[in-house]
Amino acid sequence: MNDSYLRVTTLAATQHGAFNRRQALERGMTSTMLTKRVRNGSLTRPYEGTFVIAGSAATWERAVAVAVLSSGPSAVASHATALHLHDVGKRPKRIEVSITTSGLPTRGHTVHRSSDLIASDIILIGGIRSTTLARALVDSGIPWGAGIVARSLEEAIRRELVTVQVVAAVLHRVARKGRNGAGPMRDVLIERMALLGLAEGPMDEEFLRIMKAAGVDLPEPQVEIHRRGGRLIARVDFVYHQYKLVIELDGEAFHPDRDSFCKDRRKQNALVLEGYRVLRFTYFDLFAAPEYVVSQVVTAIAQSSR
Repeated sequence: MNDSYLRVTTLAATQHGAFNRRQALERGMTSTMLTKRVRNGSLTRPYEGTFVIAGSAATWERAVAVAVLSSGPSAVASHATALHLHDVGKRPKRIEVSITTSGLPTRGHTVHRSSDLIASDIILIGGIRSTTLARALVDSGIPWGAGIVARSLEEAIRRELVTVQVVAAVLHRVARKGRNGAGPMRDVLIERMALLGLAEGPMDEEFLRIMKAAGVDLPEPQVEIHRRGGRLIARVDFVYHQYKLVIELDGEAFHPDRDSFCKDRRKQNALVLEGYRVLRFTYFDLFAAPEYVVSQVVTAIAQSSR
């Protein structure tokens, strides 16, 4: 007896009654068998290659499962849809899905093309592939803006579903690629960090702690650097003299005033002309992605040692 249909319906029961052709073929069904099931009414076919068990509950979750299953193997529920799957925010009027490929036919839902979606951004929620809550929060800034993003983040933190650190780490990774739409969540996180006291205090101590924990040689702090003729160029936060490498920490990197901005750039230009390389880090770097800070310093040291 061919029990392939039983295997498929067992899978579909975990996916709100939906499955796709690939899943059916993997469990022993054929295209002919699927077509017969559609004709006799035991299956419906909302999209080519996507099927629903007749009589399964027509829930919003089933509609999301169909949207994901019909959008290709890389597809995940995302943005506001993913937030609602995580039980944060209101149910969106239109289902949103993200994929890493292109050329998808028009569907009855919104499909986003994502070039920075990685395995750690994906989770299974009730049988539906979805972005993690942290990734969904970051993505939601694209259509919504800072107001709704702030409320969603506040709700997720209050219910202990996510932490500022986790969301900041995701934002740091995707925003560094020049990705549009990251601004609202960045602004919200900076304000949140300030309220928590995470954007204040001794950044130099935090930098040294990160370097020490990573086993990296520590630089000399608060050093005056002079030109060859003795004239002062600048006082810098840290320097590795042997590598001619300067480290500057920018406490207000996201909102500098014009005079400070110009002064910092002229100072950096003067250091470069004297043969120094300059790495700049913000408190957001130190807080959200210390591994990035370490990797940049280690890379710069390694290049100087060649």
